[in-house]
Amino acid sequence: MKVSLSLKPSSRGTQALLVFTLSVAVLNVAVGSAVPPPGGLPAGGAVGAGGTVTVPGHFGNFKEAIDKGTGGEGTVINVHPGEHRWDNFLEVGQQVDIRGTAGAILPGTLWMKKGSKGFIADMEMIKESGSAIIFEGGQWSIDACRMCCSRWAVLWCRCESEVTVKNSFLGGIEEGPGYCVNVQDHGKVHVEGCHLERSGGEYSAAVAVFHNCRLRLQGCNLQENQSALRAVTAKDVVLEVIGNTITGDLWYDTTRPGTLIEQGNTHNGMPLQDSGMMNPPETPPILR
Repeated sequence: MKVSLSLKPSSRGTQALLVFTLSVAVLNVAVGSAVPPPGGLPAGGAVGAGGTVTVPGHFGNFKEAIDKGTGGEGTVINVHPGEHRWDNFLEVGQQVDIRGTAGAILPGTLWMKKGSKGFIADMEMIKESGSAIIFEGGQWSIDACRMCCSRWAVLWCRCESEVTVKNSFLGGIEEGPGYCVNVQDHGKVHVEGCHLERSGGEYSAAVAVFHNCRLRLQGCNLQENQSALRAVTAKDVVLEVIGNTITGDLWYDTTRPGTLIEQGNTHNGMPLQDSGMMNPPETPPILR
């Protein structure tokens, strides 16, 4: 800071007028943290409910944003273009919305735990040797995403998780995964307006249902799969197949779900016979 002091006579010459002239140069003050990036959150700092963070930006990588930057209802992570890698599984146990931009890629496995909740949009999720995303609880909605893997299931839903997937691509890398969508053990899933392609391997199918679960497959395109549908120990399973376009083999084997509803589907260009009565979908409250 620069201060100058000058004394000037008055216009009448009988008094002296003290005039302070302050000229202040540019002042930078370090307060122990970086200047907050757009949005008002210091780089690397935690955000409370309703905050928005960017990656990279507020945090250097996506894992750090999940671990440190999510704090409650309304929290949003905006993922910028590029590959955002992490080792092994990345567990998500809180409420958060994940929104991508063109070219934003998550090349790892997201593991949504019990109590988690949120929305994922406009992301590309790729896992070369495992599932792209696993739901082990919580309520989630996915829209306009591309999900691919080469082993297990692209999307694996179990343990009372409730998931809606719309307008997305789920498929294999090279030889493909065992399943595009795998639902089991009290999971509830609604897949609508999606492309399910390139599931491959000895026991594979585009969609598989196991044990006590519920799946509605509606308005989807299933192609280039070893088979479209598979049911395993499925007497307590509800499977609704509504208005889909299916090419290739329809069923993996002769096992069928305890409750099977088929309406308005085509198989290899021919209408499939309808069966069962369609019920209103059980959509989680967050997804309505």
